[in-house]
Amino acid sequence: MVAALAALSLPAASWAKAQVYKDWAVACDNTRHCEANGTQGDEGGNPVSLLLKRDGGPNAPLSGELLANSEEGGIGPLSLSVGGFSLPGLKDEQTLSAAQMAKLLPRMLDADAAELSDGKQQWRLSLAGLKAALLRMDEAQGRLGTPGALVKKGTKPEASVPPALPAPLLRPVPTAARPGDDALAAPILKAVRERDCWEQMPDEEHPAVSVHRLSAKQVLVLRECGRGAYQSGSSVWIAQDKPPYQPRLAQLPGGEPEYQMNAEFDQGVLSSFSKGRGFNDCNASSAWAWTGSRFELMHDAEAPQCSGIPGGISLRSWVTRQQ
Repeated sequence: MVAALAALSLPAASWAKAQVYKDWAVACDNTRHCEANGTQGDEGGNPVSLLLKRDGGPNAPLSGELLANSEEGGIGPLSLSVGGFSLPGLKDEQTLSAAQMAKLLPRMLDADAAELSDGKQQWRLSLAGLKAALLRMDEAQGRLGTPGALVKKGTKPEASVPPALPAPLLRPVPTAARPGDDALAAPILKAVRERDCWEQMPDEEHPAVSVHRLSAKQVLVLRECGRGAYQSGSSVWIAQDKPPYQPRLAQLPGGEPEYQMNAEFDQGVLSSFSKGRGFNDCNASSAWAWTGSRFELMHDAEAPQCSGIPGGISLRSWVTRQQ
């Protein structure tokens, strides 16, 4: 759904969309923050997730977030076991400290799975792909060959690790609607030359249409182009508010204006959210801020693994700050 950010001149290692290695996925954002997530994998069983997080920069700690889910409910105190080591007294939503991860990770790298149990129920966290995911994380953060690398350690000075980057400041510019803005939809859409959206969803199917004020002379128009059981897709145009309107597809860094899923526009922010399936255990979300002259990427995250955990486990790949 999201293309490469060619319009944003950042080093490749500073921004990486989620990549999947067997039962693990990893993503790094534009601040050199990286996240990797593992699940129970294709073998089934109770859903379980371990999300590993690490900021960029020398000596940055690795932390974890453990999540166990069960249709039966009533999960008691958990014990996590791997490679002969056991970590007891855990909750079904548990933060794992840097000290705990320092004990767990070396054993995880040499194991096929980690076992989680409350004495009555069991969970099996697959470790297939963990080493590849963490190697990608080390590479993106410039840690390969350093003492702080998670996989390939070495004697390269820790000080050589690139620092974390600040999140860019991005302030949306909202513009109040004007009387008559809604009436602009029909003539603007009639002026659109490319009719792919209409071929996918003719007017007879009553597509959702909305108009949003961008500036004194420009508006944003969203038209639904397709509809499924649990989501819909829309095209996004920017147009003048007077004839000949000159509608053009919005330029969305990292996005596709021809088809944004469940698109909404509010207070200067265009957002998109797509479900991988109706259960919503895998999804993707993006947001763009209107800055007065163009859209800029504000947020991007993806939960690429259909893990059976409602809401999915999102890995962020782009972050900004608003103040």
